[in-house]
Amino acid sequence: MPRTPSFPASIDAHALYVGGTTCSPTAKPGVVDIKNLIIKTYGNRWWGIVTSCTARVTEHKEGRALDIAFDATSYTSRKNANDFLYWLLRPDRHGNGNAMARRLGVMYVIWNARMWRAYRPWLGWQPYTGTSNPHKDHIHISLSWRGARRQTSWWTMGGGALPPQPPSSS
Repeated sequence: MPRTPSFPASIDAHALYVGGTTCSPTAKPGVVDIKNLIIKTYGNRWWGIVTSCTARVTEHKEGRALDIAFDATSYTSRKNANDFLYWLLRPDRHGNGNAMARRLGVMYVIWNARMWRAYRPWLGWQPYTGTSNPHKDHIHISLSWRGARRQTSWWTMGGGALPPQPPSSS
């Protein structure tokens, strides 16, 4: 699991859903930091943040979404993905549910045909039926604007930014 700083009991609220509304195809710093955290912990892998500004606007087109390769058909890759997601959504030592997701400003996660929504955390993981891509070859993470801009407690109370990681090898 990723290294977890010691945080106080105070914590961010669960992120509300704010879908993409603009085209700003620059990777936001909080998203880059999460990519670097995953690569530092689980090794270099394919990833993507920004997509071009065509058709409908999404969080990728605003630079606040991350796709990062984990393969649900591979035991080791699936184990690493589930390890990261457990870390992201487990309670902290203070009993705050979904602690790291809240501290990072995660709005929602899609993985292996399931979706977790910060704006409906009581539902837990639900079947994902949003697109023809069931996200079995990567985890999708969308951040709130506060998370994307490093304005949540992960950055203001101790997690901080990680140094850049090498480019993807794919």
